[in-house]
Amino acid sequence: MSITEETIRHVATLARLEISDAEIHTYTDQLARILGLMEQLRAIPTDGVASMSHAVAMTTPEREDRVVNENRRDAMLANAPDAEEGCFRVPKIIE
Repeated sequence: MSITEETIRHVATLARLEISDAEIHTYTDQLARILGLMEQLRAIPTDGVASMSHAVAMTTPEREDRVVNENRRDAMLANAPDAEEGCFRVPKIIE
């Protein structure tokens, strides 16, 4: 696929960008080089290569599902400036 100045103008119109003639020439050259590199990558033989999501093998750490914390409500409420019926009591903000 070749990139022309008309293609750049069309994409700029779709993206609602204002691009000068000098920028159009620059973007045409840059996108042509990028597409050339993509064609080189497409030519690389990848048959038999497994797809991957990370460059290194990753596993999900697993641990035993067990309860590690006890009910410490009373100890936490002991630090509260004001508590009532097992809950933190805070000043009213909205009147």
